[in-house]
Amino acid sequence: MKIATFNMQQARRSRESWSAILEATDPDILLAQESLSPEQCQRPLPEVTWSDKVVRVPVEGQNWGSSVYIKSQSFRQLDLPGFHGWVVGVELENHPLGLTGNRVRVFSLHAPTIEGQQYHTIVWEILTMLQHHRDGCDVVIGGDFNLTVSKRHETEERMNKSVNLEIQARLRDQFKLINCWKAKHPRIPLVQTLRWERDPIPPYHCDGIFVPDSWASRLKSCEVLTEEKWVGLSDHNPVVAEFN
Repeated sequence: MKIATFNMQQARRSRESWSAILEATDPDILLAQESLSPEQCQRPLPEVTWSDKVVRVPVEGQNWGSSVYIKSQSFRQLDLPGFHGWVVGVELENHPLGLTGNRVRVFSLHAPTIEGQQYHTIVWEILTMLQHHRDGCDVVIGGDFNLTVSKRHETEERMNKSVNLEIQARLRDQFKLINCWKAKHPRIPLVQTLRWERDPIPPYHCDGIFVPDSWASRLKSCEVLTEEKWVGLSDHNPVVAEFN
């Protein structure tokens, strides 16, 4: 089973992102941010009924928003009280990795820019909202947090901010989640997931996939896709986790 997350950066109006990520990774679950409707793809996708596979909520006043794509399972959309278009959630029943009554709730998260607020405060508010939607289910949270989602290696030039470490600790201690990339690469510096246009060199690592710690033994791999083709589609690189 594969879970992928990808900020499609629709500010560029790229219409190939859905095709590219589905063809390259064939994910069972895709958490997309800044995504257009898949019907707007420039290259044709296999003929499917998208309403049966995708929940997408646009940001107010925009034609892009966060999405959850489910390849082959039935699901229901969760009614979230805030951050519409930035956070989208679905519930899956009888999921093969679900260890708590086989129910899994999956959230695609994109931390918005809000004037006068810092990203760690916004992410903290989002997690408080999601805390009330756990309801005894296994929870998966992935996306673009707009802050560093893994603890940096001691050899790295960039350092973790204490407020970012607090977010990481909350995901670990309160939500009982592990960061898939860090779990498989505990001893190396963080790989770049964001090539910020105004400063593309620093290895910003703000995209991640968090799954229940009870899934750790089934986590086979987690990689950041860094091939050149992603540069033309977005300023973010996809992250893909695979499970046995």
